[in-house]
Amino acid sequence: MNTTFHLSSADEINEDLIKSIKAAFKNKPISVTIEEDFSIPEWQKEEVRRRAQYAKENPESLLDFDDFIENFEKKLLDEKG
Repeated sequence: MNTTFHLSSADEINEDLIKSIKAAFKNKPISVTIEEDFSIPEWQKEEVRRRAQYAKENPESLLDFDDFIENFEKKLLDEKG
């Protein structure tokens, strides 16, 4: 059996609610699911697919993250100096 609590925001989680949940589900496992109200626009999904395909077809174009950060930091220090 599942019991679902729908709250419009985290501000609705108060001490009384916590006490009620503890009393009702004392020694039972519970899970908390947070649903965020946002969606990813279709154009952004397409762009990610396009870039993933490009990376797959052109692996030599990819940069190593650690090397990139190291070079980026060096460049910043050179510009400041």
